[in-house]
Amino acid sequence: IVFRYSKKNREKTRRWVFECIRDGLGYPSIKHDEIGTELMKEYAKFSLNGNGATDEEAHNWVNVLCMSPGIHGRRKTQKTRSEGGGSIFPAKLLEITLNDGYDWSYADMQLGPKTGDLASLKTFEDVWEAFREQYQYAINLCISTKDVSRYFEQRFLQMPFVSAIDDGCMELGMDACALSEQPNDWHNPITTIVAANSLVAIKKLVFEEKKYTLEQLS
Repeated sequence: IVFRYSKKNREKTRRWVFECIRDGLGYPSIKHDEIGTELMKEYAKFSLNGNGATDEEAHNWVNVLCMSPGIHGRRKTQKTRSEGGGSIFPAKLLEITLNDGYDWSYADMQLGPKTGDLASLKTFEDVWEAFREQYQYAINLCISTKDVSRYFEQRFLQMPFVSAIDDGCMELGMDACALSEQPNDWHNPITTIVAANSLVAIKKLVFEEKKYTLEQLS
């Protein structure tokens, strides 16, 4: 169940959503109405056959897969993870950021680019920029490996049943893994909130209150 948040929502409706979540029911998932609509329009620009979402279809987006905006109906729906479908761990990226890209706790190897040792991270902005570079490296690697897996999915892991119930696949004679009328960049950045909380703590305790040093935290 999704609640499409907008400034146009009634206050009473927002209160009901809050109370539902507060009671621990696990829903609804809150998504931004306008951002979701614009996202569908942006993806439509990259349709491989020029048949991306119309303005009406973009406006009527719903939650798909692990709760991401997507098109519904018998055509242009997200039939598989297709263009997206990878996972990255921002908390791990922050850990290796504080170790110049080296993963000492698990792989014992250089996992990301060298973005500077702790002595070179003089300000929070330095930490943030190093983290951004590690994140960029990881997401680029994630997307490129997904491109490779899509190549083989289209040839060896076809989805005949899903393809049979999609009007676009039937009209064009294409498998669901190959057809990309309405692209998506579905990704799963697990532990985002852990990384965010850690960055806030670093900013406050190291660079503002100066209670600790980066060396002590790492």
